Amino acid sequence: MILAACEGRQWQYEIADHAEGYVVLMRDLATGDIDADFVTVFRTMPVALAFAQMSAAFDRFASAEEDDEEAEAADLEQRERAFIDLSNRLHDGGILGSAIEAWEVQRAGEPRRALH
Repeated sequence: MILAACEGRQWQYEIADHAEGYVVLMRDLATGDIDADFVTVFRTMPVALAFAQMSAAFDRFASAEEDDEEAEAADLEQRERAFIDLSNRLHDGGILGSAIEAWEVQRAGEPRRALH
């Protein structure tokens, strides 16, 4: 279930429930496809939302016209500071979804053997 979404110019950053917390997904606005390489999982919703807002601000900055570039840069800087501050206060830096998948594969694999 999508809890929130932030739009850039080319991507929409969606926050959804996840077994480990909250996941931020990148959806291509042109095709509607989700980029599985950039899935990030956070333990707390406020940090996930701040990350999505920062990512959308970066998307807008990266594709800004020259006359809008200064305003977009200021917005990106503010969103980045907010994310870093909130992330540090809540001790939630996020983790790539691929790392969680690797942990699940390891957990479901053969039992570990201890050698003495």
